[in-house]
Amino acid sequence: MFRPVFAPLSRPNPLLAPSAGLAVGLFAACLIGILSRPEAFLASFWPANAVLLGVLLRWPALARASSWMIAAAVMVLADLLTGSSTPSALWLTGANLLGVACGWCFLQRLDTPLLQLRRQKSVPYVLVGSLLATAGSTLIGVGASVYLYPLVWDQTALMWFSTELMNYMLILPVILSVPQGHPRHWWPELPVRDSLLRLLPLLAVAATEYAAVTLGGPGAMAFTVPALLWCALSYGLFTTTLLSLLVCSWKILSISMGVIEFTPTDLEQALSLRLGLMLLSLGPLAVACTQIARTELLDRLDRAASHDSLTDVLTRGAFMGRGQRLLERLQHESRPAAVLMLDLDHFKRVNDLHGHAAGDALLRAFAKTVARVLRPQDLLGRVGGEEFAVLLPNVRPAVAEQIASRICTAVRAQRLALPQGAVLQVTVSIGLACSDGQPPALDALLQRADGALYQAKAAGRDAWQRSPASELRPALAPAMHA
Repeated sequence: MFRPVFAPLSRPNPLLAPSAGLAVGLFAACLIGILSRPEAFLASFWPANAVLLGVLLRWPALARASSWMIAAAVMVLADLLTGSSTPSALWLTGANLLGVACGWCFLQRLDTPLLQLRRQKSVPYVLVGSLLATAGSTLIGVGASVYLYPLVWDQTALMWFSTELMNYMLILPVILSVPQGHPRHWWPELPVRDSLLRLLPLLAVAATEYAAVTLGGPGAMAFTVPALLWCALSYGLFTTTLLSLLVCSWKILSISMGVIEFTPTDLEQALSLRLGLMLLSLGPLAVACTQIARTELLDRLDRAASHDSLTDVLTRGAFMGRGQRLLERLQHESRPAAVLMLDLDHFKRVNDLHGHAAGDALLRAFAKTVARVLRPQDLLGRVGGEEFAVLLPNVRPAVAEQIASRICTAVRAQRLALPQGAVLQVTVSIGLACSDGQPPALDALLQRADGALYQAKAAGRDAWQRSPASELRPALAPAMHA
């Protein structure tokens, strides 16, 4: 009897969907640029190059030969479908891709925080990368422009350079700052009152832009600067860059309506406008990058102050402060809590036999083991040399006993191999104190748990002991029988 043999199904290409998305997005960007072309001249707004560069930098997995081939095909196809000749489509596409390649070669060497605009130096690096990309495409693109249209070389070069630089500095930061995760998590959910207050910077942008359009004049372009800086201090980086792009795009649209043709005929006005908008976007971008760097620095300082440098759990002071606040909230909500005091058995013997380096390694491994057993909402702190404390919110005595038992079991199963070849196996003694509904002060719970800990050690260690002060029946429960 023969059994049919089926070839295994090939696994789908994980880059197929992103590549298709790149093709669709790039084609739409090309059409936007083509629609912005004045008669007998190049596009006044060409976002395709900045979009391609941003995607390749933000998602490095797409920076492969197939993506470059897709980009070339999409750009040529968009030109051909809108009436361009084949030579002009190929020439302009080559210029566009050369510029993107120049910017990519420089920017892809940056580390991730710097590239994703989370450092103060990010803006100068992005500006240099944009200048290189702009220069690369200008060198080839100007020749195509002069060949296709009866234009002066230097004027065309200035128009091309200013257009490309503005496009890169407006669009590239938006793509580089796209948050990770699902889009519904990009903006935090806030209470209604807080949400209305957070709208104030956005309303200021709309009001100042309305004033700029209404009053006009040479200073109108700067009306929105204070409001955009306010947005940079109030919102995230992605929101700030997106607002800068929208505001500058609106300015281009409103100013160009019958005023500027974006051709060499209006060279001075077009050049001034584009460079002005590019510089306008730098201010909010620099403030937003500095704000992110400052926030991350404060977070690191706060973690360094509140976490033990050896075990990376809460320090005694941080544990007492956070634990007391948590207990007060639980008391207000009439919810139970439990406290564990943990002490490694015969820890001094480890230091005497194997040295303090082995003791430090054991403490780190012990803290990681306990943290794996605990829930995300539990607090773990180091309150002494080899003593640790745990606060368990919203647990009844039976659940707290189960957690204590699991900790004993996990620590007993832990093995720590030392460089000298020895393998350490230790146990832990635990004191447990519970409170139903109305938790007292944290230090009182810790004192009761500490008393239970000494009872557990006196009874033979490697066990947990519940404090009788909060329970009807005290019980010594060895971990193996709990």
